[in-house]
Amino acid sequence: MDVDQFWDIISEACQSDPRSSEEWAGRLQTVLVKYEPNDIVEWNRIFDRFAANAYTTDLIAACCLINTGAGSDGFYYFRCWLIGMGREVYDSAVANADTLADRFHPGLTAQGIDAEAEIYAAAHKAWIAVTGKSYEDDYPARDERTELQGESWDTEDDAEVRRRLPRLAAMFLD
Repeated sequence: MDVDQFWDIISEACQSDPRSSEEWAGRLQTVLVKYEPNDIVEWNRIFDRFAANAYTTDLIAACCLINTGAGSDGFYYFRCWLIGMGREVYDSAVANADTLADRFHPGLTAQGIDAEAEIYAAAHKAWIAVTGKSYEDDYPARDERTELQGESWDTEDDAEVRRRLPRLAAMFLD
Protein backbone atom coordinates (compact mmCIF):
# COMPACT_ATOMS: atom_id res chain seq x y z
CA MET A 1 0.00 0.00 0.00
CA ASP A 2 1.40 3.36 -0.99
CA VAL A 3 0.08 6.93 -1.03
CA ASP A 4 -1.23 6.67 -4.59
CA GLN A 5 -3.17 3.49 -3.74
CA PHE A 6 -4.48 5.20 -0.61
CA TRP A 7 -5.90 8.07 -2.68
CA ASP A 8 -7.30 5.66 -5.26
CA ILE A 9 -9.25 3.91 -2.50
CA ILE A 10 -10.50 7.26 -1.15
CA SER A 11 -11.56 8.26 -4.66
CA GLU A 12 -13.43 5.01 -5.24
CA ALA A 13 -15.24 4.96 -1.90
CA CYS A 14 -15.84 8.64 -1.17
CA GLN A 15 -16.06 10.14 -4.66
CA SER A 16 -15.43 13.68 -3.31
CA ASP A 17 -19.16 14.06 -2.70
CA PRO A 18 -19.93 15.86 0.57
CA ARG A 19 -23.59 14.92 0.28
CA SER A 20 -22.73 11.24 0.73
CA SER A 21 -20.20 11.58 3.57
CA GLU A 22 -22.42 9.52 5.88
CA GLU A 23 -21.95 6.58 3.49
CA TRP A 24 -18.17 6.88 3.13
CA ALA A 25 -17.22 4.64 6.07
CA GLY A 26 -19.26 1.69 4.84
CA ARG A 27 -18.00 2.07 1.29
CA LEU A 28 -14.39 2.36 2.51
CA GLN A 29 -14.76 -0.81 4.54
CA THR A 30 -16.24 -2.61 1.51
CA VAL A 31 -13.22 -1.60 -0.60
CA LEU A 32 -10.63 -2.28 2.10
CA VAL A 33 -11.74 -5.86 2.83
CA LYS A 34 -10.40 -6.77 -0.61
CA TYR A 35 -6.85 -6.14 0.64
CA GLU A 36 -4.43 -8.14 2.76
CA PRO A 37 -4.30 -7.27 6.48
CA ASN A 38 -0.87 -5.61 6.19
CA ASP A 39 -2.14 -3.38 3.38
CA ILE A 40 -5.16 -2.38 5.44
CA VAL A 41 -2.90 -1.49 8.36
CA GLU A 42 -0.64 0.55 6.08
CA TRP A 43 -3.69 2.32 4.61
CA ASN A 44 -4.67 3.26 8.16
CA ARG A 45 -1.18 4.54 8.94
CA ILE A 46 -1.28 6.75 5.84
CA PHE A 47 -4.74 7.98 6.88
CA ASP A 48 -3.46 8.91 10.35
CA ARG A 49 -0.48 10.73 8.82
CA PHE A 50 -2.77 12.81 6.59
CA ALA A 51 -5.10 13.57 9.51
CA ALA A 52 -2.09 14.77 11.53
CA ASN A 53 -0.78 16.94 8.67
CA ALA A 54 -4.17 18.67 8.47
CA TYR A 55 -4.00 19.68 12.14
CA THR A 56 -3.42 23.36 11.41
CA THR A 57 -4.74 26.58 12.89
CA ASP A 58 -6.05 27.68 9.50
CA LEU A 59 -8.04 24.47 9.13
CA ILE A 60 -9.37 24.78 12.69
CA ALA A 61 -10.69 28.21 11.73
CA ALA A 62 -12.12 26.87 8.45
CA CYS A 63 -13.83 24.05 10.33
CA CYS A 64 -15.34 26.48 12.82
CA LEU A 65 -16.66 28.65 9.99
CA ILE A 66 -18.05 25.82 7.88
CA ASN A 67 -19.50 23.78 10.74
CA THR A 68 -20.37 26.78 12.96
CA GLY A 69 -17.95 25.63 15.62
CA ALA A 70 -16.11 22.47 16.54
CA GLY A 71 -14.58 20.76 19.53
CA SER A 72 -11.62 18.42 19.26
CA ASP A 73 -13.79 15.51 18.07
CA GLY A 74 -15.57 17.73 15.56
CA PHE A 75 -12.28 18.97 14.18
CA TYR A 76 -11.02 15.39 13.86
CA TYR A 77 -14.18 14.41 11.93
CA PHE A 78 -13.66 17.52 9.79
CA ARG A 79 -10.14 16.32 8.95
CA CYS A 80 -11.61 12.89 8.11
CA TRP A 81 -14.08 14.66 5.80
CA LEU A 82 -11.22 16.61 4.24
CA ILE A 83 -9.38 13.36 3.46
CA GLY A 84 -12.58 11.84 2.11
CA MET A 85 -12.97 14.77 -0.28
CA GLY A 86 -9.90 13.47 -2.12
CA ARG A 87 -6.31 14.29 -2.83
CA GLU A 88 -6.84 17.54 -4.74
CA VAL A 89 -9.17 19.06 -2.15
CA TYR A 90 -6.99 17.83 0.71
CA ASP A 91 -3.69 19.10 -0.74
CA SER A 92 -5.22 22.47 -1.64
CA ALA A 93 -6.80 22.94 1.78
CA VAL A 94 -3.65 21.99 3.69
CA ALA A 95 -1.69 24.48 1.58
CA ASN A 96 -4.41 27.17 1.80
CA ALA A 97 -7.53 26.52 3.91
CA ASP A 98 -9.42 29.29 2.11
CA THR A 99 -9.59 27.08 -1.02
CA LEU A 100 -12.36 25.18 0.77
CA ALA A 101 -14.63 28.03 -0.32
CA ASP A 102 -14.61 26.31 -3.72
CA ARG A 103 -16.49 23.37 -2.15
CA PHE A 104 -19.39 25.34 -0.74
CA HIS A 105 -22.08 27.61 -2.09
CA PRO A 106 -25.20 29.04 -0.46
CA GLY A 107 -27.44 26.20 -1.66
CA LEU A 108 -25.05 23.55 -0.39
CA THR A 109 -24.55 25.11 3.01
CA ALA A 110 -28.27 25.82 3.36
CA GLN A 111 -28.94 22.10 2.98
CA GLY A 112 -27.14 21.59 6.27
CA ILE A 113 -24.32 19.44 4.98
CA ASP A 114 -21.76 19.23 7.75
CA ALA A 115 -18.16 18.95 6.70
CA GLU A 116 -17.61 15.93 8.93
CA ALA A 117 -17.14 12.22 8.31
CA GLU A 118 -16.55 9.36 10.69
CA ILE A 119 -14.34 7.27 8.41
CA TYR A 120 -11.52 6.75 10.89
CA ALA A 121 -12.67 3.23 11.90
CA ALA A 122 -13.26 1.81 8.40
CA ALA A 123 -9.80 0.25 8.15
CA HIS A 124 -10.00 -1.26 11.63
CA LYS A 125 -13.38 -2.83 10.82
CA ALA A 126 -12.02 -4.14 7.51
CA TRP A 127 -8.97 -5.59 9.29
CA ILE A 128 -11.26 -7.39 11.76
CA ALA A 129 -13.36 -8.75 8.90
CA VAL A 130 -10.30 -10.00 7.01
CA THR A 131 -8.39 -11.43 9.99
CA GLY A 132 -11.32 -12.77 12.00
CA LYS A 133 -9.97 -10.96 15.07
CA SER A 134 -12.08 -8.91 17.45
CA TYR A 135 -11.95 -5.39 18.82
CA GLU A 136 -10.18 -6.73 21.89
CA ASP A 137 -7.23 -7.91 19.77
CA ASP A 138 -4.36 -5.52 19.27
CA TYR A 139 -4.81 -3.49 16.12
CA PRO A 140 -1.34 -2.45 14.98
CA ALA A 141 -2.27 0.66 13.01
CA ARG A 142 -3.62 3.55 15.07
CA ASP A 143 -1.38 6.56 15.58
CA GLU A 144 -3.52 9.56 16.37
CA ARG A 145 -0.76 11.70 17.85
CA THR A 146 -0.93 15.20 16.50
CA GLU A 147 0.96 18.42 16.88
CA LEU A 148 -0.35 21.72 15.67
CA GLN A 149 1.20 22.52 12.30
CA GLY A 150 1.94 26.05 11.11
CA GLU A 151 1.47 29.40 12.77
CA SER A 152 -0.83 29.72 15.76
CA TRP A 153 -3.32 32.59 15.74
CA ASP A 154 -6.62 33.61 17.36
CA THR A 155 -9.27 31.76 15.37
CA GLU A 156 -12.03 33.55 17.33
CA ASP A 157 -10.94 37.02 16.19
CA ASP A 158 -13.30 37.79 13.29
CA ALA A 159 -10.98 40.45 11.86
CA GLU A 160 -8.09 37.97 11.80
CA VAL A 161 -10.30 35.27 10.31
CA ARG A 162 -11.37 37.71 7.57
CA ARG A 163 -7.74 38.58 6.87
CA ARG A 164 -6.50 34.97 6.72
CA LEU A 165 -9.56 33.24 5.21
CA PRO A 166 -11.31 36.00 3.23
CA ARG A 167 -13.40 33.81 0.96
CA LEU A 168 -14.64 31.50 3.70
CA ALA A 169 -15.26 34.47 5.99
CA ALA A 170 -17.33 36.16 3.28
CA MET A 171 -19.44 33.02 2.95
CA PHE A 172 -19.87 32.13 6.62
CA LEU A 173 -19.35 35.28 8.68
CA ASP A 174 -21.33 37.72 6.55
